[in-house]
Amino acid sequence: MELTINAAGDEQALTEFYSWLRDDADVARSATIRLAGSRTTEEMEVFEVICMSIGSLTGLANVGIAWGNFLRSRKETPPFTITIEGELTTEQRAMLRNLDLPFKRSEDVE
Repeated sequence: MELTINAAGDEQALTEFYSWLRDDADVARSATIRLAGSRTTEEMEVFEVICMSIGSLTGLANVGIAWGNFLRSRKETPPFTITIEGELTTEQRAMLRNLDLPFKRSEDVE
């Protein structure tokens, strides 16, 4: 399963969540995580999305747990949207319905 996480222009929150995911041993073990869509400004490089490849339901659950922990560490919820690419199995759809992740396309998990 391929996920793309967009922060609606909040690059700081996106970078913080990327670091959070990379530092989570369970997520790092079960998913491939990278920043994409970078552009260079005069002062720094800015990343527009996090791309993740997850190969198991356990990996997906780990992302859900990491998301919940990340939210508890912040005063405000970042403006994230998660887009799912590809066909989903029945099990993946069931898992996604149980996770409190900010999905862009609700029809993917219904």
